[in-house]
Amino acid sequence: MSMKSMNGILIINRLPCPVKVSATLAVFSGMLIAKDKTSSFMLRLFTSPLTSSHFIFGYTLPLFPMAVLQIAVCFTVAFILGLAFNINALLTIVVLIPAAVLFIAIGLLCGALLTNLTAWLSDIWFDLDLVGGAFKSIAEALPFVHAVEAGRAALAGDYSAIFPDLWWVICYAAVIMAIAILVFTNKMNSDTT
Repeated sequence: MSMKSMNGILIINRLPCPVKVSATLAVFSGMLIAKDKTSSFMLRLFTSPLTSSHFIFGYTLPLFPMAVLQIAVCFTVAFILGLAFNINALLTIVVLIPAAVLFIAIGLLCGALLTNLTAWLSDIWFDLDLVGGAFKSIAEALPFVHAVEAGRAALAGDYSAIFPDLWWVICYAAVIMAIAILVFTNKMNSDTT
């Protein structure tokens, strides 16, 4: 059965963990920065010689192992529930890493504002072909559906389909990380003046 012929039926092979990772990482990283901004911790950091990119990467680095652990836990549960343990499942774990970085960056940039929206626009809860139109066009212009599709392609062993979608995720992750650094720089400069 091809993935497109499943028309919205939720089966284990159709849900390769990005929704869990994205929601948790975006919310946690957003809450982490929001908490630090309201405490004296951030003020102490502003007195250090660190740049904005140091701050953002300093938040990202400890979250990255958490993302890998969350992906591993999700797949362990999926294996218990019947997902086939094979090279494609392991490849899917690797393919989901750029998506994890993307959602860490989104959380750092926007806090917890976009987490439910990302699930709606990711083709996980329902097939975007069922909605179609402008909603589908907007979803396909954003990275969330591409993160899911790259994970699905890896899980299905469709290696040629991984990178067209994965490039979207990698590019969005890089751009959002750069924007997060710029926004953080502006915020840091406005808080010190």
